[in-house]
Amino acid sequence: MNTVNHYTDFANAEKYAKDYDAIISLGHYLPEQFREGKKYLMLDFEDETFNSIAVDFKNAKYAPTEGHVRKIIEFVRELAPVDKLLIHCFAGYSRSPAAVLIAKCERDGKTFHQAKDELKDARIPDKLVPKPNDIMLHNYLMIK
Repeated sequence: MNTVNHYTDFANAEKYAKDYDAIISLGHYLPEQFREGKKYLMLDFEDETFNSIAVDFKNAKYAPTEGHVRKIIEFVRELAPVDKLLIHCFAGYSRSPAAVLIAKCERDGKTFHQAKDELKDARIPDKLVPKPNDIMLHNYLMIK
């Protein structure tokens, strides 16, 4: 099965939210008027990567955790197959593509590599080449 899982940046999330049944916000909550009547998950973490933590370990306290990844998994597993899912972060470049990759694996039964290959086509409105957050992906693979 191929469900609809898209990701975008914060500004476009407000524009496209009306077309989706469920929304995940990563680091930046979507105002109530855009998420009203929708299944909604907000996770508050920053776009810290292994590289940014290596530069300054204090950044680790803002990084995505295994707990955040487990919440994404739980949320997407509870969605109906017909539910259209939109995931956004601030730039739509790192956190949200990592979360869509997880959703594609969990909802569509894709392998990690299949889901990664489909990421560019999952971004709306443009096809910015994503760089999925490495800590989120590491945590996901550790759970699996």
